[in-house]
Formats: sequence, C-alpha cells, structure tokens
Amino acid sequence: MRKVFLLILGTVALSSCIKEVEEEVFAPKFVVEGVIEESGYPVVKLTHNIPKGYIINKEQLENLIVRWATVKVYSDAEEEILTLVRDDEVFPYFFYKGRTLKGVAGRKYKLEVKYGDVVLHSETEIPVYKPEIDSVGYRLLSEDKVQAVVFVKNIEKTAHYRLYTKLDTQRNFYTTSPRGFKAVDRSESSYSVALMRNLSLLDTTAYKSRYYSIGNKVDVKVSNVSEMSYSLWTNYTQQGLQFSFLNYSSNFRGNIEGDGIGIWYGANSAVVRRVLR
Repeated sequence: MRKVFLLILGTVALSSCIKEVEEEVFAPKFVVEGVIEESGYPVVKLTHNIPKGYIINKEQLENLIVRWATVKVYSDAEEEILTLVRDDEVFPYFFYKGRTLKGVAGRKYKLEVKYGDVVLHSETEIPVYKPEIDSVGYRLLSEDKVQAVVFVKNIEKTAHYRLYTKLDTQRNFYTTSPRGFKAVDRSESSYSVALMRNLSLLDTTAYKSRYYSIGNKVDVKVSNVSEMSYSLWTNYTQQGLQFSFLNYSSNFRGNIEGDGIGIWYGANSAVVRRVLR
C-alpha cells in the first residue's frame, strides 16, 4: 500500500501543476491528528504528507486522505474501533470517530493505527482540571471588525490552555491566534485574550476576514491540555505550514510511534456562547 501512495503522490506532483518552492529531501509519512476530549468521542484524522513548499489545489487533496485504516482507541477499561465518517466542512473530510467510547478526565488513552504493513501507536491523558471562563466580551476595532475576548480564571497554575472559536452555525471549532498560553506564565487571577478568527482550509469565501462582525453569535472554547501536548502544539505552530498537518518539515515528529508523524492528545474543555453586540 505504501507503493500505491508513492505512485499517487508522484502522479499528483507530475501532472497537476504542483510547484516546488525549494529543494529538500522528502520522506513520505502517515500524518495523524487525533484528540479525545473529556465526555467526548475520540476523533482521528489520517492523511499522507506532502513536501513543505508544494502548492496543491483542493481537488488534489482528496488523494492524500487515508480512508481504509483500522483506528483503535483504548484504555485499561474499554476500547473501540473508530468509524470512518465524512464532514464536508473540514479537511480531511473523511476521518475516524468514536461512537461509544467517551473520554474520562484523568484517564490515559492509547491510539493504534493499522494500514497495510504500517502500525502507529501513541498515548495521551485527559487533564483533570476543566477551565473556568469568567466571561466573553468583544473588542470593536472598526465598523466591520470585531474580536471576541475571553476572560479565563487563572487559578490552576499547572494548566496549559488552547483557544478556539466558531460561529454558532458551524459544527467545528477552529484554533485562534494567539493559540494559547501557559497559566504559570500569567500572574493575573483572570487573564484576558483577544481572539482572531480562523477559517477552514476548505473555505472558498472570496474575502476571508480574520474578524467577526457585530451581531455574530460566537462560541468560544478554552481547552486544558497536558504540558507535553502544549509543547507539541507550540512546535507545530512554529513550522509555518501551508496546509495544516500535510506539510510537516523534517524538524517535527510529534508523539506518534512508528513510520508516522503528528499529534494524539487529550483535552478538558469549557465552552461559552456570546452575541457580539
């Protein structure tokens, strides 16, 4: 199956006007992006990567999605083989999701991915502490530019926070800029963060604003992740990637064991909704 992938990648590169920006040695790998949240089902996205600097269009991305893997999540108490599902709002729009196993705070979860002769493993833990959100306000930058502002109670110094927003009409959260902070680095008892708006990779809107508008109903999610997971995400954001997890450079591996790269992490999250007006 690895030969099939290499043939697909070679065909895409040669016949689809993909432009290489810089020369580098490229070793194709499986790429994993997986999360299990407290009281939530595990979600695992599985793709092949492409060389950093390649330009590829939306239609060609489908060739990189790994659809026929066996993905298992398990703990000492239970296990589940995840189901392949589709969501056209996100990439990859085919991914693997649990239906019975739900995350429990403080519990460790292992991930196993099998695809032909390739086997990948990882392990993570869901933090016990759930973030406490004081409130959500907004910052009016101009007539048509609004930033959501979240106030997080900074009372648990071992917490490592990642931040997300979405419109209430969207199913999926998107990471924001800044993407998070370490509680120990902040002295305030209630720390405020102004959140930029990120959009889906597949969003075809002509004008993609990084801001919200007055009257938007916005959901804000604050997640507590482990110190290791926070470090992995910090390293990931420093890669300067064009297509999320697809263009990993050789400088990043993540916490995936085997012939793969990526992140498998646990999160304990709090969500609030606010109308920006």
